[in-house]
Amino acid sequence: MSRKIAYKQGEGNSLNRMGVIYWKNGRYNRALSLLLSSLKLREEINDELGMLKSLNDIGIIYSDQGDNVQALTYHFKAKAVAESLDDKKRTSIVLSNIGNCYLKLNKIDSALSFELQAYGIQHSLNDKNTMPNTLSILGDINYKIGNIPMALEYYRLSVSCAIENDDQSAIVDTYNSIARLFLKSSQVDSSFHYASNALKTAEAASYAEGIYNASNLLTEYYHGKNEHEEFRYYKIAIAARDSMFNAARIKEIQTLSFNEAERQQAIAAEKKREAEKRIIDLQLIGIAIFIPFFFLFLLMLSKSRIHRRIIEFMSVVSLLMCFEFITLLLHPLVQRISNHLPVIELLILITLAAILVPLHHRLTRWLHDKLAHLSDHPAKIPAASTPKMRKIRNH
Repeated sequence: MSRKIAYKQGEGNSLNRMGVIYWKNGRYNRALSLLLSSLKLREEINDELGMLKSLNDIGIIYSDQGDNVQALTYHFKAKAVAESLDDKKRTSIVLSNIGNCYLKLNKIDSALSFELQAYGIQHSLNDKNTMPNTLSILGDINYKIGNIPMALEYYRLSVSCAIENDDQSAIVDTYNSIARLFLKSSQVDSSFHYASNALKTAEAASYAEGIYNASNLLTEYYHGKNEHEEFRYYKIAIAARDSMFNAARIKEIQTLSFNEAERQQAIAAEKKREAEKRIIDLQLIGIAIFIPFFFLFLLMLSKSRIHRRIIEFMSVVSLLMCFEFITLLLHPLVQRISNHLPVIELLILITLAAILVPLHHRLTRWLHDKLAHLSDHPAKIPAASTPKMRKIRNH
């Protein structure tokens, strides 16, 4: 419908939402294709809020694919847009995703810094919709540094917020994190409880990544205990992994990434060309303003007692500037007409020279004579009136 009525903002929104649906279902290749199309469309109409959403979601796709360096590139672009819009809620979301990328890159200090910034904003806004993800990642960070009680407290708060907001994917992710913590702590029954709940919730929500992580945990739980159950969950994990990471889809994602990198390079090159053109245009405007003022200045000097040779020299310089400026303006046009062919360009420049050079000589001669004449006849200064002598009578 958006395409039918040429409503590009609506089309960009639809593409982005479809991309998110495919991402939740583990179809990363299709999700990335739709999100990149959404980003391109939003850039064309300068929809900054839309660009922010697309950039953030693309970053999530790359992070889920394990390419956290590329993910950070998109998240930092999203952060810049969010801050320019002074959108605190979305800034906190992006900060949280940046922290998650740093956690996956094992840069704990950076991860903690960004997550605390995100949590501070969310807490000040009382934004419980975005808080579950941040709390869960703070739990992951504390688990990573060995602070198990603090990790469990963050997980508990995350689950509470996620249940309140019916955020199924956040519930699944946090349940999986709790299950992993209990499994590593040898509390296997507790681990089984949370992993089972995570798998059940993920399957109900068709959340592929959640299914993969939960079934992996259950496979590990049954290892050496029950081969039948171990194999059953292993098959679920393999199926989920193949739906997300099969070779054909990975290749498609790599192709999409390469094409998008080329497009971004082209955009950067175009912006650079526009900036250079803007500088050239400003310089041309400055020259165009300067030349008439220089002529006026020269005319004023010609009426003063400046040496004749100086006036002659300045008159030649002024005409040279004028004619060289004309040549400068015409040169891009000559290049377009000649299509940069040296022979044609040479012929056009010779023709221009045949017209401009004689004209330049005539004007030089005329201006030389005119200014020299003015300098030789300075304005007459009226003689001071002599006061009449009063006759003094002798008394």
